[in-house]
Amino acid sequence: MENILRSFLFLLFFSLSAHAAGPSGCGETDLFDYGLTRYQEKKWDLAVFGLDRFIHACPEDPRSHEAGIYLAIALEKQGKTEAAAELLRHIHRKGRQREASVAALVLASLYAGEGEAGQSVLWAENLLRSTENEDMRTAALWMAGGQYLKAGDFHGAAARWDFLTGEDRREAEGLWLAWQERPEEGRKSPFLAGLFGMVPGGGYFYTGRRQAGSTAFFLTLGMGAASWEAFDQDLPVLGTFLGLITLGFYGGSMKGGMDEARRTSHTMDIGHEAEVLSRFRKEADFPLDRGSIRISLPF
Repeated sequence: MENILRSFLFLLFFSLSAHAAGPSGCGETDLFDYGLTRYQEKKWDLAVFGLDRFIHACPEDPRSHEAGIYLAIALEKQGKTEAAAELLRHIHRKGRQREASVAALVLASLYAGEGEAGQSVLWAENLLRSTENEDMRTAALWMAGGQYLKAGDFHGAAARWDFLTGEDRREAEGLWLAWQERPEEGRKSPFLAGLFGMVPGGGYFYTGRRQAGSTAFFLTLGMGAASWEAFDQDLPVLGTFLGLITLGFYGGSMKGGMDEARRTSHTMDIGHEAEVLSRFRKEADFPLDRGSIRISLPF
């Protein structure tokens, strides 16, 4: 009788354990729901905690690669870009078709955000070759075209966006045109800055930096006068030394004016690009089994 009772209790315990563990046989499946909930709440540290523990405790669970995608995004939000990229590359190699495609798309977005245009285009075009999902193909085309546009390769951007259709193509054409309509008013020419810089400080005055221009003018003029005076007092060594310093001030003044002209134009370009992106930016959601991810397009 005692043996029968013991066997019954063992079978009951085994049955309850198997039920709690779920289809994968893992007893930590609740960690997935915990991590996903924290991910949706944008509590990245808690999301990383739950999802990472779930993946390590339940590597055979069919949801492990989906959990890995959420974990990678949470890691990226924490600034752990390389760890996120490595995890996504693993999912792309080992995951099912949908998870592998989403991993490639997230990688393209991640590298775009890091300013690594080559890697972003590589993963976007990898996705174009490997998926027939129209939404993902559209996102990949937007992503690749956007990186070419940021690099100033308008033909490369047009070549990708020519494959878009309907409203997506019209939006891409609008972005392509707006990106090239850079403002000219207020732009400064490095050539003219160098030309004006033949007068010490002239390049700075050309770019609007009057205080820097005045400082450069009087320093160069003062050192030149001191060098002249040294030679006049028959002090050739001191005169040569001061003359070299004068040439350094003069050359630095000219180069500084040219650099300032480049910075002024670059700042204008950055402002123009930000304004264009604010008008044309859009986001797309891509569903997974238990949730979804949101990708910002085209960058």
